[in-house]
Amino acid sequence: MQYIRVFAACAVLMTPVAAQAQGSDWTGLYAGAQLDFADVELEVPGGGTTTADGDGLMYGLSGGYRQDLGQVVLGAAASLSFGNFDTPPVGGGGGDASFGSLATVGVEVGYDLGEFLVYGELGHTWATRSDAGDRRRYEGGVQYGIGADYMLNEQIMIGGGISRIDLDDFGGSDVTVTTFGARAAFRF
Repeated sequence: MQYIRVFAACAVLMTPVAAQAQGSDWTGLYAGAQLDFADVELEVPGGGTTTADGDGLMYGLSGGYRQDLGQVVLGAAASLSFGNFDTPPVGGGGGDASFGSLATVGVEVGYDLGEFLVYGELGHTWATRSDAGDRRRYEGGVQYGIGADYMLNEQIMIGGGISRIDLDDFGGSDVTVTTFGARAAFRF
């Protein structure tokens, strides 16, 4: 529930009162930068479940294409985020494990509210994580989330969103990543 409150607060803060969009056509390519706060939970499956948590900032690039069909907007999106924050190894062990990157591709379905666009997204994410032995591990999983964008003018939009990524059996752990992010993008 706190995730929804944080998202709502970000959406209100990111809505400039003086800016007026020149149109509400969301069709076209876009590319930009993003900043995310990621919360990572690792869980060893089976009896006597053990968990460990980590969190940190991630930064990266995002882009995609949208087609405005009137009230409904369909799109395809991709993003690449980097970070390097500690995620303690599950079940003890020495050394520090760290979470490194997320690469996501997916589809969006949105509702056109004029200068605002609210949308849901579904995609696939590939993640990298270094374990306590400094071995790099790769895993893919499902990603889903919600977001909203605001058109400052015909070329620039800002937005934010919440995503959840489920990575099963990532180095012997089930990993859940929840991200809260903001982005700015240029529309082509």
